[in-house]
Amino acid sequence: MTTALSDTVAAELHGHLSDVCAQVGVDPGGARLVKYTMNAVFVAPPFVIRLAAGPHAATLARRVVSVAASLEQVGMPTVRLASGVTAQPIFSGDWVATAWQYVPTAGDEPEPVDLAAPLRELHSLDRLDVALPRWSPIEKFRRRLNAAAALPPQGANELERWSRAEFGVRTIDLLGDLHRRCDKAEEDLDRVAWQLPPGVIHGDAHTGNILLAASGGGATARPRPLLCDLDGMCIGPREWDLVPTAHGAARFGRSRTAYKLFVDAYGVDLMAWTGWTVLRRIRELQLVTSTIDALAGRPEVARELAHRLRSLFADDLGATWQRYR
Repeated sequence: MTTALSDTVAAELHGHLSDVCAQVGVDPGGARLVKYTMNAVFVAPPFVIRLAAGPHAATLARRVVSVAASLEQVGMPTVRLASGVTAQPIFSGDWVATAWQYVPTAGDEPEPVDLAAPLRELHSLDRLDVALPRWSPIEKFRRRLNAAAALPPQGANELERWSRAEFGVRTIDLLGDLHRRCDKAEEDLDRVAWQLPPGVIHGDAHTGNILLAASGGGATARPRPLLCDLDGMCIGPREWDLVPTAHGAARFGRSRTAYKLFVDAYGVDLMAWTGWTVLRRIRELQLVTSTIDALAGRPEVARELAHRLRSLFADDLGATWQRYR
């Protein structure tokens, strides 16, 4: 299943995709949308095209290109930039794109345990030969909330209607509640006693951000996991890269057996650590602020976000969330 979009949003995305494809010499006719949450990701053989917009998109894309090149140089298990595309990122109006080598994947869906080996490799790095930001999750959440508060009239009106229909409150009150939760999370974070040394981290290490590359070695060969979506790469606590897997078991209905296999392979059980409850709350703030400024024309994302926020406001830790599509 791919992301459901309004005709207007779909037309805008495909217009920018066609522009980018023309710049990199790819036929957009066979392109298909894989997902659109914070970025629109298209498979356009032989490349994958990631499109993003917003005030920080160009800066982030430039950094990701440098980070990807540095990770390739040191042999990390990550996706590679598109070969033969020398000028990256690629611009189309106020949108920015990066082009990646398409990776043929194995038939199986990635499991939590598939994250363990690439994360251990990545976590062996104390630094990269490129400037990485310091981990600062709350700052990013606040930027998203501020962007939602400053939407142009059409987007602002749609967000206002959604907020009143789903929660019976004005947008300003909804965003104010989330700002206060960010303040509390930041205070709690200052008191966390970390158990692992800081270093290079992925920043959003969940199973949706890993590819099981087809090995070409026959049916019995184990696929090689590769980390993708390098936007969140930074210097920070390695525990943060373990949060999505633990949170998948706690909130997304992943099996505890699958989580234990990951724990055994990586060597740390985050749920048994005193800082877990704080990081869980921060992860949940990440997952409700990531799309709040870009709901227009995306009905499935809007419905899932409303469900997540209702459980957050009710302190309902048992509600199951679904991945955005």
